[in-house]
Amino acid sequence: MIGVAGGAILGGIGGFLIWIVIMVWIYNLAKRKGRHALGWLILGFFFSLITLVVLLVLPSKRITNRY
Repeated sequence: MIGVAGGAILGGIGGFLIWIVIMVWIYNLAKRKGRHALGWLILGFFFSLITLVVLLVLPSKRITNRY
């Protein structure tokens, strides 16, 4: 039996790990789309899910030649 305190600690660790995964996702996505990765990471630090959604919706800044 873990108890209430143990469950709270495990829940906190799980939430922290999910937050870290979202931060890595934001950084890699911004880099792949040609955006300023560190700036997006800082935004993601404060507004993680909102930043991720906005970054997913924004188009890539990379220019592709279409011939």
